[in-house]
Formats: sequence, C-alpha cells, structure tokens
Amino acid sequence: LYGEEISCLAFCDGENAVLMPPAQDHKRVFDDDQGKNTGGMGAYAPAPVGENAKLQAEIKQTCVDRTLQAAKSEGFPFTGVLYTGILITATGPKVLEYNCRFGDPETQSLLPLLSSDLFEAMASC
Repeated sequence: LYGEEISCLAFCDGENAVLMPPAQDHKRVFDDDQGKNTGGMGAYAPAPVGENAKLQAEIKQTCVDRTLQAAKSEGFPFTGVLYTGILITATGPKVLEYNCRFGDPETQSLLPLLSSDLFEAMASC
C-alpha cells in the first residue's frame, strides 16, 4: 500500500460516530520522511491531506460507520473513542489499524481544537 497516513479519532455511541479533525504524527527521524521510523515524535491537526470534506465523508462512511455496524451486528456495540489509522491511497482510504482509545501524540494536537466540553462529548458515548 502506498499513500499518506492519517489518524481519525471519533466519539462513538454504539451506532453513531462524530469524527474529530484528521491528525498526523511525525514518524521519520529526519525531514522529508527520511530515516528510521520513530513511532511518532509529535503530531499536528488538522492534517491538510484529510481536510477535504468529500474525503472525510468517505472515511466516515466506509471506514468508521462500517466498523460500528459490524461490531453491533456481532453483538458488541462499540462506545467510546475509536482511533482509526488510515492510509489515503490512489483508490481511496484504507484502514491500517484500530485502537479503542485516544491515540498519543495525536490527542495532544486534537483536544485543543475541541469547541465543546470534553466531558459532555465523552458522556454522550
């Protein structure tokens, strides 16, 4: 798979998801994506590659919503924060990984962007 990786975190209530802005972490040790993979040395949000409204809608529908529907159909509706690592490829977004938590370092760049109360958002999940 080739493309640019973004992290999409969403507040989920078992049926619905509200996505936060896409984030990206700095993975390579040197500028221009050179050097060894560090696993994340800081992050920024919103990530320009994921800000396109059409792409965000596609990610929500094909990646996040389908995941919630599948979990519910298996008898395990997911509530909480769903972290979805996504690769933006020439053929569309592809899921690379999931986590059932806030992802760090992405969370450090996302939480200051929230205009609502974090407690209220989490309590609605």
